[in-house]
This record gives sequence, C-alpha cells and structure tokens, in this order.
Amino acid sequence: MKVSVRNGSGEIQLDIPKRNLAGVYAPKKAHSRTSTATELERAMNSPHGPRLEDLVIGKSVCVLVEDHTRDEPHMELLSAVVPRLRRANRVQFMIATGSHEVNHPANLKIVDLVKKAATDAGIERYAVKINDCHEPGFVDLGRTKRGTPVLVNSKAVGHDVYVALADMKAHYFAGYSSALKDFLPGVCSFQTIEANHAMALNPKSTFGRHPYHPDPAKRDSPLADDMRDAMEIITKNAKVFTLSVISDENKLVWTEAGSLQPVISRGIAVLDETDSFNVKPTPRIIVSPGGYPQDKSLYHAQRAIELTKNAVADGGEILFIAECRDGVAPEEAVENFYNKLKAPLDEVIRSISGQYHLYEHKAYKFAELLERISAVKMYTLLDRKTVEDVHLQKVENPQAVIDAWIDEDPKTKILVFDKGNKLAIYPLDD
Repeated sequence: MKVSVRNGSGEIQLDIPKRNLAGVYAPKKAHSRTSTATELERAMNSPHGPRLEDLVIGKSVCVLVEDHTRDEPHMELLSAVVPRLRRANRVQFMIATGSHEVNHPANLKIVDLVKKAATDAGIERYAVKINDCHEPGFVDLGRTKRGTPVLVNSKAVGHDVYVALADMKAHYFAGYSSALKDFLPGVCSFQTIEANHAMALNPKSTFGRHPYHPDPAKRDSPLADDMRDAMEIITKNAKVFTLSVISDENKLVWTEAGSLQPVISRGIAVLDETDSFNVKPTPRIIVSPGGYPQDKSLYHAQRAIELTKNAVADGGEILFIAECRDGVAPEEAVENFYNKLKAPLDEVIRSISGQYHLYEHKAYKFAELLERISAVKMYTLLDRKTVEDVHLQKVENPQAVIDAWIDEDPKTKILVFDKGNKLAIYPLDD
C-alpha cells in the first residue's frame, strides 16, 4: 500500500506491502473547525486567571515570542495578544532563540511581524530584541536549586508582566516544549543553557515527564524542573501569562491562555492523548521529522529519532528521511555535535562522561542508539561523506531500502512515523 511522509517542503510516496506494514503513526490531531483567530480570541477571553488586558494597565510588559524553528502561526498569536497591550506603559518583545541562530532570515521575518502587529494595534512605546546568548551584559539573577546560574538578557529583566507565546509538543529531554522554554533557554545566556542542558544526560530528563504533568508520578524531570525554577527566578513577583497552542502545519489544534501551570498541564494532557503511542518494537522503522523546518538540519532532525527510537528493536535498522537543506547543524553546534560524533562510538560515549559542553548530549544520544541497532540509512540532501563520517549510511532511493528489507525477510514488519518531531513513542512489552 502507498504511504506518504514529509520531506523538506514536499512529500515522498513509499510502497509497503500490507502484510509488512505494522502501522503508520502521525499526530492524531483534529484541526479546529473555526478559524485560528476565532479560537485564539476565545482562549484570550476565557483565560485561567485574570485577562491580559487587565494585567498590563500601566505596567512594563515583556512578550516572549518563539523563534523560526517553531512552525506555529506566529502572526495569529501576535494579533491575538498585542491589541490587549494598549494600556501597558511599555512593551519589550523578545525573540526567544535560546542558543539557536540569531540573524536567520526567518527570525528577521518574525521581527517584522512583531512590528506590524504593534503598528496595527497602535502601540508606540515598544522595542524588539532577538536574544543572542553570546552577547555580553547578561544580568546575573542567582542560581537555581540545582546550581544553574540564571544569566538573563538585560532586556528581559525587571518587567511587571511576562507574556509567553508557546507552541507545545513532546520534547526528548525537556519533557514537553512549553512556555517554560521561552524563559530558559529562550532569553538566557550560553552559560545558563549549557548548565541546564547538561541534565539532558539524566535518564529522567525525557519525554513524558514534566513538573506540571497532570499525573504526579510523571513530574520528576530534572532538566524541566530546572527550567521551571529559572522561570520563577526571572519573573520574581511579576505576573506571568501564556497563550499556548498545539499546532499542526500552522493549523490550530488546541489553545488555552492564562496562568502557566494550568495551561501547560492541560496542554500536556492533550499531547499525551494525541501524540503519544505505545508500539511493539519492530526490526525496521521509517522516520520522517515532518518536513521543513523540522528537518532543516541533522541537528534539528535528530529529535525525531530520539522521540521514536523506542520503536526499533535491538539490532534493527532505521530509514531516516530528512532533507537537511541547512546542513548538519547551526554553526555554533557543529563542533560539539557533528564533529564529536565522528569519533568511534564508544569513544563518543566515554568522552561525555566528564565535563559537559553544550550540544554534546545530541552526539551522546545518537551514539547510544547507533551502538544498539545495526544501521541508520538516511535519505537526505547531505553528501555521502558528510553522512558517513558520523556512522550513518546515505541512500539514494528510500524505496530500494524497503524492497531490500523485504527481500531479506519477506515476513519483516515495518513501522512508519511521520511528523516524528511531534511524536512520543513508548515500547509495548510482549
């Protein structure tokens, strides 16, 4: 039967016999029947706690806007929030890049969207800043309970109200992408991000766990809890408001607004219902991150591998479909992610047992997987040497890989995961 998966800006068709197809998984999301603008207005009019327009009267407001790596409806989110800031004393918009690339053309486009939304709303006293985690002058606000130094962009410090715009999905070491990530890593320094992300090596820092999880048994998540602690330090006695969404290819699936904890908790419950699956591991799986920007680079595309790797049996193979038009990684991540992964796999794992450097967790997790299975075969724009230097196998024809699997074992079972960057796959025991 025919199966479609995303790749870059398009799709590719795969032919898998019905007897071999163990399942096709993608987020089981029903798009809102009303317009995105209507749903966002509904959420803003019925928040958890006070309305935003009442919170901001005469106040200094900081609006945290996620960067270009999130395929959320940026303009619609801004249009729902910015008109409610008219009675604020001043508004600081922050593009919450964390350690991501700063002057990416798509980030500059988001800045233009912010300016348009502010102009359309008649807001005059505002400023826009893209966070650059390497800039000097970050403000030291102390340390979290786990010892992470909280160094924050000066433009994001000392406001009366914080508004976090957030797209939610499963995250392989932060539990869930949520409004907490707008603060740390969003507006923090490299040093802060590195200290926090070192906790990604802790087995409890994984998807399905979060300090705001509705199930108390799933709240022990060291890295995400450190993010929560940092957010509380950054905001101090300020009011914190979020407009959070779950989106699918810029279409709205869910939205709520108001105080952070109830909104994030509700979003987690929705994600556990729509994006989480228990599957019996098979010897062959096919993984697509979900097209651009989810597969913009190997660095970004790897998230899909981490979120679905529980589905591949020990010694199995993965067909990884990821365009990677932007190369292997952002420039700042090449050394500690891609170059680190060039070493023998056992050496990669051993080398990270000492002092952690930002981005090394990705090399470590990739190496662990590659030692457990027999191959990751990658269909990509990356050249053969670039792929094979990090222990992956470049393939020119994904259908030929599937045909070879079936020739080798006519009874083999194949699982397919599309939009893997938004899935959470758990192994189902026999």
